[in-house]
Amino acid sequence: MNVGTENARTESTRTEHVRTEHVRTEHVRTEISGAGVASVLLCRTAKRNALDRAMLEELRTAVERLAAHPGLRAVVVRGERGVFSAGADIADWAAPAPEEAEALARLGQETFDALADLPVPTVAVVEGCALGGGLELALACDLRIAAADALLGLPELGLGNLPSWGGTARLADIAGLGVARHLLLSGELVDGARAASLLVVTSAHPAGEVDAAVGAAVDRLLAAEPRALALAKRVLRELRSESSLEAVLAAYTAGLASSRTRKQEFVERRRARRAARTGTAEEAS
Repeated sequence: MNVGTENARTESTRTEHVRTEHVRTEHVRTEISGAGVASVLLCRTAKRNALDRAMLEELRTAVERLAAHPGLRAVVVRGERGVFSAGADIADWAAPAPEEAEALARLGQETFDALADLPVPTVAVVEGCALGGGLELALACDLRIAAADALLGLPELGLGNLPSWGGTARLADIAGLGVARHLLLSGELVDGARAASLLVVTSAHPAGEVDAAVGAAVDRLLAAEPRALALAKRVLRELRSESSLEAVLAAYTAGLASSRTRKQEFVERRRARRAARTGTAEEAS
């Protein structure tokens, strides 16, 4: 069953001059304004918008729907309640069979490639965090507008995994091989301001000014002639790097005993922190 198609509910709001379209699935909501600007909202807030298989399928369906929209001019991707995405859902990667891991890697690659290949400009609004697969999603967009205090990085190696959704090549294309080497090999997490200085994000702004910065960026994008912009994206697509080994290597590392041990230890530490917070809250009450 295709989650995005089966659960989708489409609505339209009409006024005399403007028609706004809404499409909702369980964890992805899309709204297209009368001006042709689509807002794609990630809505799995209980998991900090961690991307599991079902959510990736919903996102892929949303992108396919946008690609077929005749009046589309721009796309803005953001997370609900001020959190972009904490990355891939570790439950999917804890102990997958090799074929399952490779299939999940290819699903993410296909989804993010479809987003990158849209003929209109795309903008990621990075608030809260964009970690691992969440950063890979942001890198698949043409521009990234970040909150200065957002947290970004590729911590996969610390869990015994590799980025699997095209992020390594895209990071090298966007910020340079030196920055890609540093962030990937060290696993360092940087704030939005530092990410802007490294060219990982287009710009960074105080939290209260992010929406205005996004609006200004979209206005500049809409000022371009649509056909010329689409052709420019096509030229840029021909220049981008790709790694044919990424999905295979991600599947291989996901199956290593050392990787599974590290991920299990991560899950246990996270469970202990949650239990500690719950105990503190109960004592306070």
